[in-house]
Amino acid sequence: MSYLVCEQCGKYYELNEGTASFSYDKCECGGKLKYTSSSNKIENPQTTDNTNKTITNNPNNLCQNCGIENLQDSVECRNCGKPLENKDNNINEGISWVGIGIGFGFLLLSTLLAVYAIFGSNIPLKASDIPYMFLVEFGIIAMVISIISGLISAYVGGSLKFKYGIINGGLVGIILGILVGATSGSIAFIGVIAVFGSLSTIGGIIGTILKRRK
Repeated sequence: MSYLVCEQCGKYYELNEGTASFSYDKCECGGKLKYTSSSNKIENPQTTDNTNKTITNNPNNLCQNCGIENLQDSVECRNCGKPLENKDNNINEGISWVGIGIGFGFLLLSTLLAVYAIFGSNIPLKASDIPYMFLVEFGIIAMVISIISGLISAYVGGSLKFKYGIINGGLVGIILGILVGATSGSIAFIGVIAVFGSLSTIGGIIGTILKRRK
């Protein structure tokens, strides 16, 4: 088997047996392609980026979008900017209980401050005692707080993938629903999770977008 190897990024292209030419003049990264007839010569190719740091051909830091090799600790591709499927970067991925805790703390504190700002020291003990306009006003504020809480959870949690942003953000609303359900019953539990879970999930998506653009 023969190959064409990029002298710039180290990516290699497998050729048909006995073929010494290729349909591309250069690699996807723009580098020059060099012909070799032995896979041993490309087993662990190395190259350098514009900072003269060595880049090892390792599938863990191979960009799935453009095929460019990146530094072992990179979280985004140096060529196309897409997040890397890097197993060594799991510290920046997955569920972050620190982020969730901070987001949930913001949710509770902001809600208490909003209640105090609206009702002052005369906080009604029953929902039936709350004036309709106050109830609407508090509902709008609570929706905004939920979205921001999910955003904080995903951003602080370092979510670079949307699925983790959704998890980290959504768990803020789910935890709130569990606490409400434990004190108010299953109907309130379902309602809070449906509403606040959805809102905090939206916030988680926004937080992920902001984290990816950082």
